[in-house]
Amino acid sequence: MPTRLPAAKRREQLLDVAMTEFAANGYHGTSMNHVAKAAGITKPVLYQHFASKRDLYVELVDDVADRLASQVLKSIHPTDSYFQITVNALSAYFSFVEQNEREFQLLFGRSAPRDEDTANGSRMVETRMSQTIADILKKWLSGEEVELYARAIVTMSEGVCRHWLTETDRAAPEELAEQLAGLILSGLAGLVESSSADN
Repeated sequence: MPTRLPAAKRREQLLDVAMTEFAANGYHGTSMNHVAKAAGITKPVLYQHFASKRDLYVELVDDVADRLASQVLKSIHPTDSYFQITVNALSAYFSFVEQNEREFQLLFGRSAPRDEDTANGSRMVETRMSQTIADILKKWLSGEEVELYARAIVTMSEGVCRHWLTETDRAAPEELAEQLAGLILSGLAGLVESSSADN
């Protein structure tokens, strides 16, 4: 017989178990049966808390997206230099990923779904981060391209994370953030000069 838990505690336990299952096996490789078995409960008990696998998954990705975006936004201080703002934002991002690898796999793993019903969490965090970076870039650049540059930086950061997580002797989040910030801002410096020359 499964241990009886208060409803709130049971829901918290199920979300934690589901996080592990989805991160390890992807959305399509995980079933409600898998989650129930891993949690030591019956499937009807799982359905008492979540109406469907989609509902369970979307609740997880929404929560992760909110926490990641919040951590990044809290690291940004408008009075800092542009370089320091970029370093702090990237450092917060990489720190979150290092401390929450399951969550990163859930949002951006290769087996994460990309359909309209289940991909909204990853799109949410990508959009929120892109908007934040775009606001910073608008201090230097103007035009519709700013949104494109911001999205490129977010995509680059995700790619760097994928490689970074595979390294056994990896750099600290702060060191990685400084390296990537240097690369990003060096490229942007050329865009700023070009923009100034055109005006």
